[in-house]
Amino acid sequence: MMKRYMDNLRNVSLFATLNEKDMEVVSKIIFVNTYSKGEVVFQEGEKGDSLYIILKGQVKVCLYDEDGREYILAAIGKDGFFGELALIDELPRSANAITLENSELLIIRRHDFTRLLMENPTITIAILKVLSRRLRETDERIRWLAFLSVEGRILKYLLGVGEKEGVKVKDYIIIEKGPTQIDIASSCGCSRETVSRMIKSLVKKGILSVRKRQYTLNAVPPTF
Repeated sequence: MMKRYMDNLRNVSLFATLNEKDMEVVSKIIFVNTYSKGEVVFQEGEKGDSLYIILKGQVKVCLYDEDGREYILAAIGKDGFFGELALIDELPRSANAITLENSELLIIRRHDFTRLLMENPTITIAILKVLSRRLRETDERIRWLAFLSVEGRILKYLLGVGEKEGVKVKDYIIIEKGPTQIDIASSCGCSRETVSRMIKSLVKKGILSVRKRQYTLNAVPPTF
């Protein structure tokens, strides 16, 4: 029944290198669920037993500090996945996952996932490679949060968004319907007011131009 989702699985980096036979094995252990905008998929601290793949929509993975301020770890769109750590270490969820829009998710349960890894070494190796890449990306994120100025962090974040969602035109990267200042603040560990000041500074320096939520960045900005 889930064979109709095999084309979707091929677009997911976690399974992209699998052959037809392995893909068919994976398709047999998935099921689908729908979520409304703003719905909590899971919360930090709760028991985790599922991996989620986004068929449609967008999900933010975030943390909250003691004052309730949100810090966005990632905004994941179509063909992205999240929740994989709980499948491997069996520890409680380390973050919250909340839909940013109406979403449709493919779900794989832990017991099915574990059996899949034990019975299919090629799938195991492919998944380990993807998870290793994610760890490297996390290390890079920690590095720029620790060592860059606030202005540098905001520029780095916008360049990352531009790399994924923007369009390169000559020496510029254009982001249509870019993140809000609140999104930027949550992702860069600062207040919305600070984001506003830093964006004005980047505009004044000629590194960035903003029109509503359209951002235009120099493809090769100065270092900070």
